[in-house]
Amino acid sequence: MTDINDCKTEPAEIILVFASNTRILNAEDLLEEKNLPFILTPVPKEVNPNCGLAISFTEPNQDKIIPVLKEADLMPSAAYRRQGREFSSWPLAQPSPQPIS
Repeated sequence: MTDINDCKTEPAEIILVFASNTRILNAEDLLEEKNLPFILTPVPKEVNPNCGLAISFTEPNQDKIIPVLKEADLMPSAAYRRQGREFSSWPLAQPSPQPIS
């Protein structure tokens, strides 16, 4: 018998990559000040083999986080959507993600 909880999927994770450490630290300060849910995390090697930090949050929180960053002129240089082990580029201006080649 399959437990109904086994069928639930976790919400997708949005990962924001910034052009500099200064920008990501400013974004971190801003999101903390606004008490928004996010995690400061290493950039996944699947999307960028270089070292660096990223901001990640669950997809349902994008409508809270993206406007705050946009208003502060702290938009990321790249964004990705992770569902399980699958990564897609995540255009900030478009709702549908594109697969990474």
